[in-house]
Formats: sequence, structure tokens, C-alpha cells
Amino acid sequence: MDEIKSKRRNTQLVILLLSSIVILTSFINFRGFHAKFYNKTGENLDSLVIAGTFMGSLKNDESTKNIDFKKFGFDGSIPYEEISANSNTKKLNNLHWSWCGTERNTKSRGSYNFDIKKVLDEDGNTCLFLVEHNKKIFWEEK
Repeated sequence: MDEIKSKRRNTQLVILLLSSIVILTSFINFRGFHAKFYNKTGENLDSLVIAGTFMGSLKNDESTKNIDFKKFGFDGSIPYEEISANSNTKKLNNLHWSWCGTERNTKSRGSYNFDIKKVLDEDGNTCLFLVEHNKKIFWEEK
């Protein structure tokens, strides 16, 4: 009889331990910053890097899986992180569209969807930028 009680107790402890691990893991994962990126450049991208995280290749009109970041930079409510990639063997760098730092902030929680877009800078270089998924950045609205 004592052996049966001991086995039940051990089973209950194992179930409690496993449940605790699952809950803790879920809590840690849901607290972070998660982002999914959609390629809206019109071209396939290779060697894609966003916010220091290597993502590899991303075909036109396709998306990444959810990527976890410790933090992610914004200028006001607009995503503002370093982004680079290769397209047709041409290196594409980040568009530095904001020179003012008064509204710069970082977020470390939440789930977001962003579009990767391209534009020519004032020197005629093709550059990449991020914008909220299916939205336009302020200069596209004009």
C-alpha cells in the first residue's frame, strides 16, 4: 500500500514539475518582442539581416516566421532598425530617413508584422526600410 502511495506521489510531482516548466517557458516566450516580416520589395532578398539578426533568403511576397528579439527600435510608432540584404547581387542598405532622435524608443514586448520595402535615397541608392504591415510610411501617402 505504501508503495502505491509513493508511486502516486512521485507521479504527481513529475506532473507538477512538467506543468511548471511549460508555464514558465510560455511566460518567457510571450513576454518578448516577436515580429514577422513580409518582403514587399518586388525582388527576392538574400543575406537578409534585420536588427542584427540574420534571416537568410526571403522571396518576393513571402514572409518570415515569427522572429524573437530582445528589443526593437522605433522612431515614434514607425519601426526604425538596421536592415540590409542582397538583391540581384546588389547590396541594399538601410534607409536613414530620420535624423532626429527625439522620438526614438525601443520596445521589448508584443507581436508585430512589418513590410520590408525599398526606395531610392537622395543619392540614387536603392535602400530598404520597414513599415507596419499593409500600411504606408508618411512619404508614400503623398
